[in-house]
Amino acid sequence: MKTCLFLASAVGYLIATVICISTIGCGSTETTALSLQEVTIDEAKAILNQAVAYAQARNLGGLCQLGGSVNMCQHQFTGAGGWGTVPSEPPEIVDTYYLPTKHFDNGFQATGGRVLVLEGINGKGEPYRTEFMVFKTDDPSAGSGGLAVINVVYWSGFGIAQPNDDGTVTTGGTPQSE
Repeated sequence: MKTCLFLASAVGYLIATVICISTIGCGSTETTALSLQEVTIDEAKAILNQAVAYAQARNLGGLCQLGGSVNMCQHQFTGAGGWGTVPSEPPEIVDTYYLPTKHFDNGFQATGGRVLVLEGINGKGEPYRTEFMVFKTDDPSAGSGGLAVINVVYWSGFGIAQPNDDGTVTTGGTPQSE
């Protein structure tokens, strides 16, 4: 089965982007028990705390290692404005939900995980709202302790897009406008 991740981003306007991240095993794989295990809220909070610590220590390598894709993390970090926008305070978790893995007739699946909806003020004094999704992975090069993150740059304003059965995409939270 092929695994892909669905993201929504905003840079002045909302774009639904489908990204197949090879570092977490995109390609032909069989569904394993790992992909069926739900990420707990405590597990998601623990990896969020790691992300906050790395960001506040200005450790981009550590922060991006928590993500499912180092390149996506670096892109989000640059898009968010770099070190000058890192929040001085940890984000507030305003909501959480579990996004189940979705299997499609064409052999693809959209990887699910625990989503923490985060709000806060970035380093420039601007509000942000980001959907931080933690998912299980057995790829030792991605994430930490069997968990990896989509939108690890937690102040980026990115949301998680949710694929519908008819092929359309519904976005979760709306990123803050510029």
